[in-house]
Amino acid sequence: MTQIDIVIIQKNGIPITRIQENTLPVFQRLKELDTILNRVQHLATNEYLTYTDSARLSYLAARPNQPEDETVILGPFLTTTLTVDEIAAIMAENSYTISERRQLTQLYQSLPVLAEAKINDLATLMTNLFAHPLNGASEKVKLSNGPQPIASSLATVNSDHRQQIEANYANEDEITNAIASGDQATVQHLNITMTKIFYSFVNRIPGKPLRSSKNICFVFNTICRIAAHKGGVHPVYLNDISEKYALLIERQNTLQGLHVLVHSMTEEYCQLVQSVSTAGYSPMIKRAVDYILLNLGHSMTLNQVSKSIGTNRSYLSRKFKQETGLTITDYINHRRIVLAKQYLSSQQLPITDVAFMTGFNDLNYFIRVFKKLTGQTPLQFRQKPTSSAIKK
Repeated sequence: MTQIDIVIIQKNGIPITRIQENTLPVFQRLKELDTILNRVQHLATNEYLTYTDSARLSYLAARPNQPEDETVILGPFLTTTLTVDEIAAIMAENSYTISERRQLTQLYQSLPVLAEAKINDLATLMTNLFAHPLNGASEKVKLSNGPQPIASSLATVNSDHRQQIEANYANEDEITNAIASGDQATVQHLNITMTKIFYSFVNRIPGKPLRSSKNICFVFNTICRIAAHKGGVHPVYLNDISEKYALLIERQNTLQGLHVLVHSMTEEYCQLVQSVSTAGYSPMIKRAVDYILLNLGHSMTLNQVSKSIGTNRSYLSRKFKQETGLTITDYINHRRIVLAKQYLSSQQLPITDVAFMTGFNDLNYFIRVFKKLTGQTPLQFRQKPTSSAIKK
């Protein structure tokens, strides 16, 4: 009913019931669970506890009337939208690196933002629902007016204007090709015509335009994912973004909101191809680049990369330089500095935190690498953000 994760936990911390839509990243578990369980045991059955952790994820907790050793926890959810700068500050505060940024950002984007009144409504629902033993419903009477006619989708298709159908498919081919090649300008141009296509599908389920539009959005999410995969994007990235948009599509309540969501979705898949595509590389170098990009926030050496993909370090080093034009160390530093520029654009994060988040364990080394690749120190870059374009 709430579309928010809920779990019933015994006093020993073992969950006995869990209904979950959002999977928390491994690094972001509820560390203070014991404290919450102990505090809830002292509450009356009409009282509840709210908890917000260091990552700004909020939870509701209450105690059922029976049995007394169980706790009901609803969450996570957000109480405010988070800016890019705020997410960066959360990462620094929790010692997260850029390797965790993607999962954390997508988790925030998939969670509902609840006002105080809504939180109180959910708490009222919880405390009343668990104040008494559950009485299951039993169907005694079933009335029906007989079989309902099912609209023939084939007839609908045959009655459509042939030229419009052909134009729709042609536009779909164009936008998927643009995503696969990372052509953001073309994607943005074609997004204008995508709205017309969605309107042509709005009556596929008679009387349910929102449901019809959601269904086509789900299909288009899959099409974009396949296009990005053809463009050389690793499945780990595709799984995260595909799940995020599936949740956002289902939670959208207006046609206009769905159209805006589709535009955002196509552009984000395109940006993903631009930033992490390994198209054009040999299979071995693809595996090496994927490993580097997925572990960019952590310590990496040539030995680690070669061992992870099961090849000889000297051979990998030689082939990597041939195909990318950079040594593995230079490639790692280049990708880290690209991300460091983004974080340095925020005035809130100390330069030391930016260095750590982007995989540099030594501040002086970070400064040397940054100056070598950009021609200025991190402090000089921060002081002139408008003249220092962030290049990918």
